[in-house]
Amino acid sequence: MSRRAYVSLPAGADGAAGQWQIHYREAGSGAPVLLLHPSPLSSAFMQPLLALFAGQGRAIAWDTPGYGQSDPLPQAGPGLTAYVRALYDFTVALGLDTPLIYGSATGAQIAIEFGKAYPHATRGLLLENAAWFFDSERDAMLASYFPDISPRADGSHLLRVWQMVNQLYQYFPWYDTSAAARVRDTPAPLDIVHKTALDYLLAGPDYHRAYRAAFFNERPEQLQGLTVPTRIMRWPDSLLKKYSDRLDTAELPGNIRMHHAGAGLEARFAGLSEALAQLLG
Repeated sequence: MSRRAYVSLPAGADGAAGQWQIHYREAGSGAPVLLLHPSPLSSAFMQPLLALFAGQGRAIAWDTPGYGQSDPLPQAGPGLTAYVRALYDFTVALGLDTPLIYGSATGAQIAIEFGKAYPHATRGLLLENAAWFFDSERDAMLASYFPDISPRADGSHLLRVWQMVNQLYQYFPWYDTSAAARVRDTPAPLDIVHKTALDYLLAGPDYHRAYRAAFFNERPEQLQGLTVPTRIMRWPDSLLKKYSDRLDTAELPGNIRMHHAGAGLEARFAGLSEALAQLLG
């Protein structure tokens, strides 16, 4: 069973501007392993991995600021910089000594930037759903990917969120329902769709903030500055497989290695456990 808690961080550099809170879940003991979720989800989405990683260390899954039960960033700013700083402050507040960092999608991009900004503060990165979007693709996606979900009197925003979530588990990008964009033939189970929709609604109209910033980071140049040991997990069932496979043609530093797993959840989890054991040494 995972435990839930909050940690308070200073809102200003001198702590004079009050405090804000980050919510997290944790399980296990030993070497710390941080889990960073995709946007606009929360640590609740990471519970299966939390249980898996707890077998090898102290697994801690945060709610990214502005998502789940965490407060929004006191000072947002463009890009992922403020999220990276918040993650560093989070590790300091919990007294974590060079944690391994796992990240998926948006979480992977935050992990990459953390590894570059604070290489002394992590023993390595384990990344899933890291992708390479061409500039023209990114521009086309961003034009339609983040519709307004502000509350409306007729409740139409609820239908919009439900439609988005239903489609995002079968198509990428979610709004393109053509055969070329289909990545799965069957819809996700209703309980998964429901929980995902709730995370969208909980994040609210700013659900796109970290999500959008991560899109701009999905390019191999962002990996070039990494010096810490890094494994990029690859598996055939990933929604982003087409875009992750492109990284095979990128010139990446020797400390970054691909780690492949077979199809199906069991094979993916086995691959993650193996990669985690390698990085924990």
